[in-house]
Amino acid sequence: MERARGRGAPKEPLILDAARTVFLRRGFGAAGVDEIAALAAISKVTLYKYFPSKELLFSAVVQRDIERAERVSDGHLDTLAATTDLPRDLRAFAREFVATVTGPDLLRMRRLVAAEAERFPDLARTWDERGRRRGLDTLRRLFGDLAERGLVAGDLDVAAEQFLWLLLAAPFNESLFTPAATPAPRDLDAHADAAVATFLAAYGRK
Repeated sequence: MERARGRGAPKEPLILDAARTVFLRRGFGAAGVDEIAALAAISKVTLYKYFPSKELLFSAVVQRDIERAERVSDGHLDTLAATTDLPRDLRAFAREFVATVTGPDLLRMRRLVAAEAERFPDLARTWDERGRRRGLDTLRRLFGDLAERGLVAGDLDVAAEQFLWLLLAAPFNESLFTPAATPAPRDLDAHADAAVATFLAAYGRK
């Protein structure tokens, strides 16, 4: 069944916001359409005019999160491409990136998508392709540009992967086993700065 027309209509953002809240609170299986409609202050009939099934609603919520995540840190990436101070600008990018992708709601959505990967394999694949894989491709291109300017050197595919996981491995692992933990901003800044220092020691211009 296809979604009803009306994307961009006034009630759709309210429905998506309400659905995101309920899905994150209860998970996909326990989330109720009645609760989502009540939180959006609409009738269930109206909700189904926009999203004919809970599955389509969940997909729309995740797709919106993906689209928002894709816009993260674009300004810092533009600055990096033309940097005259790589350590400074790489630290600024790393701090912004880590703070954004380890935001509590985004981490909870990541866990939810992973938990529902068997039920929604295409959605999980899209999350990975437009999240982790897109991030790797972006970093590869960026480091390629920096290598042409003599600012970094080495295997750039490995460099991109290692930099991404220097930034994210510890916060992601923490979020899996202590989901309520939210590091203070200064802790994330120190973590990002240390990741940059390690990366530049291995791949920066000597």
